[in-house]
Order: sequence, then C-alpha cells, then structure tokens
Amino acid sequence: MGTDAAVKPKMNVTIQSNIDDGPAEAAADRHRYDAAALKALTSKIAQGYGLNEHDGDIVADVLSFADTHGIDSHGLQRFQLYDAQMGNKIDPTAEAEVVVDTPVSTVIDGHRRMGQVTGRQAMDMTIAKAKKTGMAIAAVRHSCHYGAAGYYANLAAEQGLIGFSVTNTEPAVYPLYANDVWLGTNPIACAIPTRPHTFFFDASTSVVAYGKVELYSKQRKDTPAAWVVDPNNEPIYDSTDALGRLMRYDNEAGLLATGGNSEYTGGHKGYGFSVLVEFFSGIVSQGATTDRTAVGDPVEGISHGFMAIDPRIFGDADTILNNFSDYLDEIRHLHAVPGKRIYVHGDKEAEAYEDRIVNGVPLYRKTVEELRGICDKLGISYTGVLDH
Repeated sequence: MGTDAAVKPKMNVTIQSNIDDGPAEAAADRHRYDAAALKALTSKIAQGYGLNEHDGDIVADVLSFADTHGIDSHGLQRFQLYDAQMGNKIDPTAEAEVVVDTPVSTVIDGHRRMGQVTGRQAMDMTIAKAKKTGMAIAAVRHSCHYGAAGYYANLAAEQGLIGFSVTNTEPAVYPLYANDVWLGTNPIACAIPTRPHTFFFDASTSVVAYGKVELYSKQRKDTPAAWVVDPNNEPIYDSTDALGRLMRYDNEAGLLATGGNSEYTGGHKGYGFSVLVEFFSGIVSQGATTDRTAVGDPVEGISHGFMAIDPRIFGDADTILNNFSDYLDEIRHLHAVPGKRIYVHGDKEAEAYEDRIVNGVPLYRKTVEELRGICDKLGISYTGVLDH
C-alpha cells in the first residue's frame, strides 16, 4: 500500500501547466455565463472524450453543482486537469467493476473511469442500501478526480439521508514536521437535510484546497504564509511560483495540513484527519494511498469513500432534523464580531446558488480560454455559450 518514507516514489506525471501568464483578474471582475448553457456544453465536452451521453451528463452535473454553489476551485476550471490526464490517468471508455457487494457495503474498482461517473454509481448504491438497512458505506479504488466531495454527500441529503464523502488525491501535503510531500488535500464532506437549506460541510484537511492556489494564480494574488511552503518550511508567497512547484510533483513545495506546521496551532489535527481519509478511501478499498496514486503506467489512481445514514435509525427523523435546524438558527443569531456575519455551513453555498442560477456563473478569462481550446481540439462549438 505504501512505500518507505526514505524512498520517494517516482511520479508518472502527465499534468500540464495551466499557469496564467496573462494579466491579473479580480474575482469580482469575472464575466458571467448562463449556468444551464455551461452545463450542456460540459456534457458535450465530456462526450467529446468518448463518454456516452448519460455519463457526460453526470460529469456536467457534478461540475455544475460546484460552479453554481460557489465552489469555484472544483467546477469548470478542473477541465484543464482532466484534459491533461486523458489516457494515462483517465480512461474515458472504461467500465467500473463492483468487487464487493453486501447489504451494507460496496467496493468498486473504477478501472480509471471518470471519477464523477464512478463516484455517482457508488453513492447511488449507498443511498439505496441505506434506505433498506438504515446505513451503508462504499469505497472506490483506481479512480481519478471526482469533483467536489460535497456533491455526493448532498445526493443523500436530497433524499432525506445524512451523507458523507471523502477522497484522497495525488500528493500535495506535508505531514506535520515532515519535508516529504506524502498526503493529499483529502477533503471530508457531510450534508444533512435541514431548513431553510441543507447543512453542507465540504473542506479539505489541508489548510486550503489545491484549486485555491490555482485561483490565486489567476488573480495574481500572493498566497498567505500558512498555505504553501518549501521543504525547509519556508512560505512561498508568489501563487504562480507555488502552483508551478506543486504541479511538478518533485517535492519542491507542499501545502500544510489544517492547523499549520505546529502542534501549537493544531497541525496534528489536520494531519490526523487526512490519515483517516486515507483509511476510508485508499485502505478499505484496497486501492492506493495518496503516496502511490500517481505511481505506475497506467497510474494506480485515487480512492474515494461514501456513507449514507437514515436518521430514522435514531428515532423520529422529523424531530431530529427540526431540532438540528433550530440549533443552527440559534448559532446564526449569536452576537457577532463587529462587521462580521455568522454563517452556518451551507449558507454561503445556498446564497451563491440563488445568485448564479439567475445571474450566471462567473469564470476567469484563463478558464474560458482553456475551455475554448479544449472545445476547438474536440471539434465542439461553444457559440452562444463562451463566445463573449
């Protein structure tokens, strides 16, 4: 499963740089594009790589979920990554294989199929089993980037269940006090049906998601000192330089775990959460832990975990979820620091959705240029969608 920490695995890297060489662009200055049109175009792009219409629509649904809910790091800007990974890391015509199937558990070998498609299959099976048994869990191996972890948790919440999802990634994070990049950004997501909208928690166990560094590079903003460091634990402030070092996978730089580089600031907590994600993704699936995900030809691929729980196993579900809704509302109305607002997880995403469905999804110029280039290569028209 792993390798000796003294021997760094050789990474079979196919990712191409998407570092923005153009002018800086503030987030507020981004042009907006119709959400439905973008979603339809996304499906066509996925189909252009060889996916069928059903699977293309799933990819589009996952990426649209991120973009419409304000999770910009995991939406359409991910397509430059997918384009670079087609072939070695992603097999667009692969078929997944269910290798464990019990009343409460599932393990799927993705065989390098698009992560969104295998992830949706795993979560749909988990939800169906949880409705029968009260709770169920699944794991996926030999997969690839599956988008925002919260998408899969939210699928369960939409059907009245409590949803969880985790995933490991390719190496990007230093374990506490190590100077070998070994862990992934390893997000943990949970969604619980509440009013007025779903409680939605989706966060990396690193201090920031990898995609946030990409977004800072596109804005030409310096990264905070607590984000990216070199092997000597020195911060890298230039976001474009930081991104370039991270993308080369040769241990020039790494993200810090949540809590930073000291036990005094809680770095051991993010480190521990990340290792737990490795267990519930790479270990239980008998796939690859993060240190092995980019090894091999074809690569081992990343691993995911999923869980769904029916709140009825605890008693009256309406009472439980109403009590949680009341509790969250009490938090919202606590006394706030002057000039600040108290948010509950899911508030910002719900507000972003209301705004972007009506006013469009904001995209960086660089992201639009990348998408146009991909469409041109695949022979897909973007007229009426990205031509302004």
